[in-house]
Amino acid sequence: MIQNEILAAHLSAANEETLTDLANKGLFKRAVKDTEGVTAEYTETDDTIQITIGGEQCVIRVPFEKSSCSCPSRSMCRHILGALLLLKKEVPEGLPKPPTEEQPLPKAEKEVSKTKPSEKATKEALTPEEISEIKSCVQQSLSLLGTLLARGLVRADKSEVDAMELAAVSAHAAQMADAERKLRAISGRLSDCIDRRASFDVHAFTRLLCSCVSMLVELGKEDVSYPKLGVFRDAYEPYPGTLELLPIGQKEVTRGEYRGSVYYFLNLDENAEPRFLTYSDLRPTFYSQGSPQRSAQTLVWNLNTPLKKLMYSKLVLGKAKLSGEKLSGSSETEVVLSSKAELNCPQLRRLVVTDYRELAYSAENNRERLFLIRIHKLEDYNFDKHTQTFSMKVSDREGRTVTAEVKYFAENKEIVETIEEICGRIKETVDVWTMLVSVKIMDGRIVLNPIEFYDFIENMDFHSFAPPSEISVAEPQYAQVLLRLISEVENSVVKIVRSGLSSAAENHAPLLEKIRDCGMAGLAELTESFFSSADNYRHNLKQDTEKVLVDASKLMRYIILAENKLGRISALYNMDNEEKEE
Repeated sequence: MIQNEILAAHLSAANEETLTDLANKGLFKRAVKDTEGVTAEYTETDDTIQITIGGEQCVIRVPFEKSSCSCPSRSMCRHILGALLLLKKEVPEGLPKPPTEEQPLPKAEKEVSKTKPSEKATKEALTPEEISEIKSCVQQSLSLLGTLLARGLVRADKSEVDAMELAAVSAHAAQMADAERKLRAISGRLSDCIDRRASFDVHAFTRLLCSCVSMLVELGKEDVSYPKLGVFRDAYEPYPGTLELLPIGQKEVTRGEYRGSVYYFLNLDENAEPRFLTYSDLRPTFYSQGSPQRSAQTLVWNLNTPLKKLMYSKLVLGKAKLSGEKLSGSSETEVVLSSKAELNCPQLRRLVVTDYRELAYSAENNRERLFLIRIHKLEDYNFDKHTQTFSMKVSDREGRTVTAEVKYFAENKEIVETIEEICGRIKETVDVWTMLVSVKIMDGRIVLNPIEFYDFIENMDFHSFAPPSEISVAEPQYAQVLLRLISEVENSVVKIVRSGLSSAAENHAPLLEKIRDCGMAGLAELTESFFSSADNYRHNLKQDTEKVLVDASKLMRYIILAENKLGRISALYNMDNEEKEE
């Protein structure tokens, strides 16, 4: 039993949110895994606790940010978090709150005025020592990514996951907030790959890898500054006046090792942007031999009941805080008024999309946006056993078709079954159903992810859509041809990321000739440069993985820009001609 009353009180008050806020979700997740089945062995002094964990010596102080560890990290590390988790078990529950106000702010209360990066932003320039540390971290990270590319994902193991996590810790110490996020994302996705999780997407991983390389290269330049480093916390800003929310949907989500719910709301102020707001209640889930258990639902806005039970009530919030479309769960926010929710209201009806061309003009490539769409007719629905994907094809009043897809996992079996049951009901009706969806353009087609269905939204107040005239292509089907060619180039990059630079070389001359025949000289130059760098790595004793990484990132940047320009044109063409192609 811990004797120091102040330390015991702080440990008792520390919960998942406050401990995660000390570092990030990734480190907290790792600390939980490290401490499974471990018993605390510690020594108390007057105002500290000394404890050994993972072979490192930790000294725990109040506030916890002043704790230290013998590992190389100069900031909050997984050893300190693990020590706090172990010591927390040594104090009884229900102790009074700590007598000081020095403990970390709960995650829901993150504000611009309380974040350390905002103080750094007032500095004119980084010191030479800080720049040197940043450059050292950049080189270390690029070296790790180069090693990963050389070996390939097929040879990746847990040691590379650990190395990437350490690189993220170094980035945190060097104040490289955005780089730390990307490195942790790579670490998480790499872990998914090694564990052979169905959620792993090698194309998404390749793009993430190239994006991280581009960022690191920029940070390694002489003109690096505080704004380029990014900030460690989301900036939640106070919403002016009261915020009137209409709950419009909820979705159970499993993302890698995180599980929970995302709640969707409509801001009833028609002059505000964005109109769609979300609150995410996601917590880390640790997979064992048994099925993972769901986390307890978080109480927000000083409510005495979980948010899920209020999803049929219209809410008026005072002192609300937003970060883009994300709602803060701040305890300072108050529910001023609640009443019965009426979804069949003019504010919602006026947002319903009836002309699917509007989706093509408003959606973005590989980035999801929320829409309410009217289903005039359900053309077809089926489950593909090979891709484990449930899809439904819907059309608007002019016969333009788009496809909604849901990837099947064991965790979302009930969701897929529910959507399939709803499709059986929609099939028998015409122009009755409305759907809340997230939309993005992929491979030149509009792809929907269904969130919620409504069969009671009246057919009135729907807005009309007049497409802009600036997009006009004589042969729009040619955009799809170019997209296929770009996809072939990307597949070549993905193949090298998967198999590694040391794998057998291929003859890329036919692909380069095809690119030039299509008149894409810029793409041909970047593609040839990348293949040349990869070949030089195989045939030279001085192997330069950084050059290959940089060339890959430049090529991927071109691919993404080309997709953005061609995707909308192709999506418009496909929604009018999908039936003909089949």
